[in-house]
Parts: sequence; C-alpha cells; structure tokens
Amino acid sequence: MRLIMFNTLMGACAGVALLLVPRFWAVVRGERPPLLLLGNLPVSPSGWAATFGILGVVLTSLGFVTTIWHPSAPAKDYIDTIFGEPTLLLGVILLAAAWYLGRRRDDEELDVTALRAVLAPVGWVVFWLGIILVWCTLAIVRFNVVGGAPREEPITGLLNALPIVENLFFALLLYGPAAVGCLLFPAAVRGNSRAAWLTLYWCWTIAGFGFAMFSAMNFYTHTGMLINFGSDGPDYRW
Repeated sequence: MRLIMFNTLMGACAGVALLLVPRFWAVVRGERPPLLLLGNLPVSPSGWAATFGILGVVLTSLGFVTTIWHPSAPAKDYIDTIFGEPTLLLGVILLAAAWYLGRRRDDEELDVTALRAVLAPVGWVVFWLGIILVWCTLAIVRFNVVGGAPREEPITGLLNALPIVENLFFALLLYGPAAVGCLLFPAAVRGNSRAAWLTLYWCWTIAGFGFAMFSAMNFYTHTGMLINFGSDGPDYRW
C-alpha cells in the first residue's frame, strides 16, 4: 500500500493550537490557571501573531490539500473529510488571529473589552466548528471511522484486533473535548460564565495534549508502518 500521510503534522499543530488559544486568553485576562506554562512575561502581540501565523499556515495549507485531494483515500476513503475540513477551518481562524495581533505593537496593551467585541462574531464560527466536531465524534463512534491500526504499525498496531479502543480514544479524548470547548467559546469570551471558561480551558488542554502527543508519536509509528509494508514476512520492525 502506498500512502501519503501528513495528518501527523496536522494533528500536532492542531493540538498545539488548542493548547495555546486558551492560554493566550488567560494571560490577556491576567489569570494564572493550572498548567499555564508560559512564565510571567508580558503579553507580546507580535510573538502571539507569529505563533498563530505559523500554525495557521500549516493547518490551512495541509487542511486545504486534504479537503480537495484526499491523500489517505487508499487506506480509508472517508477519513480525510473528518481530518481535513475541520483543520482547514481552524487554520483560517488562526490566520485571522495572527493578522489581528500582528497589527498591534508589543508595547500596546491588549484591551480585554475590545478583544471580547472582536471575538463576538468569531464565536459564531468557532461554535459551528464545535457542531461539526460533534458530528465527527458521533461518526467516529457509530461507523468505526478510525478503526484499528494495521498490524504492521508499531505500538498502535498491537490493538489491531480491538478497533474500539482507538475509536473511543479519538472520540472521548480528542474530538469530543475539542467540540465541547468550541461550543462553550461564545460564553467563555463574553465573560458571563466562569464555569464555561474553565471548562473550555480544560477541554482544549486535554484535547490539545492528546492530539499533539498522539500525532508526534505517529511520526515514529507511521514511519515504521510504511517500512513494514515494504518488507517480506511477519518479522516486522518495532
């Protein structure tokens, strides 16, 4: 089987974005939630613009290619939709954030009230991204979308006979929490509900860490899988 796969980089960048967006909002608001991991430095609009721009370029370009080209179709002709299209939308949102922040000077203090006004219409887009992710989550569970990794794939291939494990991992720890955070985004940026903000923070922290770690691991497992596909016999390299 010949596959071209870059969902590794897409997943890692999406995970980092989910980790960073609520942390950006926390430092702008002057809050110090657990696992902030950003130190005590002042907010640098240009630094955040560059960061969101890097992630946005990668996610937009790879999400666009995945959406129109379907590179993973030889393995599963339906999985590129769930991977590519939400990634494309996330990438465009990040590019818009990078453009907005890049117009600010580093010595300019970001006004929380002004940011709330800017994010109010953006909240509609993020909310509907959450609706998309909800249906992606249901599709993963109902139709075994992710399935079990091939036996030839190191680590995850050990669960080849138990596809429900990887499906539930994607649904309950990746797509599900990401969806909940998106649905709560409008309430969180309005500031009317601290419970919504904290739930978003932890949902995106869990989903972001999961996406980033799992996708980083896939650089090893996918490489091993492709090598094993090209070998003869059952003596796969792990």
